[in-house]
Amino acid sequence: MTIKEWLTPELFDVNVILVTIMINWTLYAIVSNFLEDFHVPVRVQTINYAAVTAMCLFYGVLVVLGLFGVMQNQPTLYPNHYDFMLMGNERALACIIAGLVVGGPIGYGFGPKRAYRIGLGFLAVAGESLIALFTVLWILAQE
Repeated sequence: MTIKEWLTPELFDVNVILVTIMINWTLYAIVSNFLEDFHVPVRVQTINYAAVTAMCLFYGVLVVLGLFGVMQNQPTLYPNHYDFMLMGNERALACIIAGLVVGGPIGYGFGPKRAYRIGLGFLAVAGESLIALFTVLWILAQE
């Protein structure tokens, strides 16, 4: 059985591509100077960090709701004790879109302010790191 079958088969590819782009953009923006080389405006960087932070917050809320049984988990063929993190592709895509819709104006409002950009960048990387950690825990817990 492939990892795609363990997860959810419907919009899996779209979600993986979108989340990967957001994570890579954030990490590359922080650890390299490609944003300067390609003349990406500071306001766009801040919008990205705010959008990723909002996306991670929405995902975190859904995970907590799944943990306490308020929301139904996505069923899997081989359940484990980390299944509360699986929300389904529609909800994951909704988190991405909501992160862009909510984080975009926030990032635009903070714009060129360096302290906010650094803070939002730190929060974005922290949120993405938690998502990656939980994903690895879920994969390792498969029996």
